[in-house]
Amino acid sequence: MLWAVLNFLLFVALLVRFLRAPIRDYFCTRGDRLTEALAAGARAREKAEALRAAIARDLADLPALRDRLRADLLAAAEREREHLIERGREAAQRIRADARVLAEQEFVAARKALQSELIEEAVRQATALLRQALTPGDQERLVGDFIESARAA
Repeated sequence: MLWAVLNFLLFVALLVRFLRAPIRDYFCTRGDRLTEALAAGARAREKAEALRAAIARDLADLPALRDRLRADLLAAAEREREHLIERGREAAQRIRADARVLAEQEFVAARKALQSELIEEAVRQATALLRQALTPGDQERLVGDFIESARAA
């Protein structure tokens, strides 16, 4: 059994002699990686906490934001309504002005047509009266006067 203990001690001494530096490097590197991972985790936790706080603030402000948006939309709708009403008024004024001009034109055309009809009727009545009043002698005298004035011209 002494040889077994001696073999074991010798084995451990050799392991310590040749593997001390690589094992120490491995554990130092592993410790550094764990430290970095813990620091990264802490940073991630801080960011998550900040994000959670921002989300909680936004959720708390959500009713106020909804009310602001509703008020903005109502104000925009009211402005648009006023704008449309004003455009409607302007269109109505243009239509009235156009109707007034058209009515005046129709009135002028009707007056001219009436004057034309009156003149035609007056000519017809005058022609009828002249035909009744003219005798064949008057007709010959008028034709003769016309021929003489044509020769003179």
